[in-house]
Amino acid sequence: MKRIVIFSPFRGMLLPVYILLGLLLMVVALGYFKDLLVFVGISKKLSYFFAFELSFLSLALSPVNVVLKEVRKKDLSQSYDVVYVFGIPFYVPKLSLSYTTTLIAFNIGGAIIPVLLSLTLLFYLVSKIFLILINIILITIISKYFSKVIPGVGVVMHPLIPPIFSTIISYILFLHQPILVPVSAYIGSVFGTLIGADLLNLRKIIEASPQIVSIGGMGSFDGIFLSGLFSVVFGELLISI
Repeated sequence: MKRIVIFSPFRGMLLPVYILLGLLLMVVALGYFKDLLVFVGISKKLSYFFAFELSFLSLALSPVNVVLKEVRKKDLSQSYDVVYVFGIPFYVPKLSLSYTTTLIAFNIGGAIIPVLLSLTLLFYLVSKIFLILINIILITIISKYFSKVIPGVGVVMHPLIPPIFSTIISYILFLHQPILVPVSAYIGSVFGTLIGADLLNLRKIIEASPQIVSIGGMGSFDGIFLSGLFSVVFGELLISI
């Protein structure tokens, strides 16, 4: 079983468009990742350095998936054998057993990097962890409610739902410390989307027997990564009003 699977949903003429949009997303992410790191007390120079690394790695590693588990399922299908008796065809039903394999993986650019950044931010905000956990739990419930599993597609949910709710909840929780609203919104959106939309729907996704289940999507343009970025945008807009 391969532990690393590289898969890009954009090929041919769409590849240059994907790269251009990815570079634009990297520039946007650079600014917001820098703001997040500054919020928790990291110096501006280090914040710029780490933000560039995070943004570049999110783009460069977006097609890379780390396979955690291989799930094999029995697939019982029916076929027919044709038997001729005195020239007359008789169809004899026959059951054949085969196996379908589904790889369960984490996308590096779309899931692992946002999760590692969120864990780092939680480390610096350990005194506020109880309030942030409330946000994560609520966004998990909301993501589970609004997400749907579509066979052949995967988990589908409007990308603005987690960041909007996470920003509003963070604003209520940190009403007296508005500077922490974007950070809380980011962490809540990342973990809430990961747990509520992906992990809690994992059984349904596997039942659809896709070739690969990529938690975090297939790159930086998918749910967890974009939910986090939108959360920071909405959070900064809200506290600037």
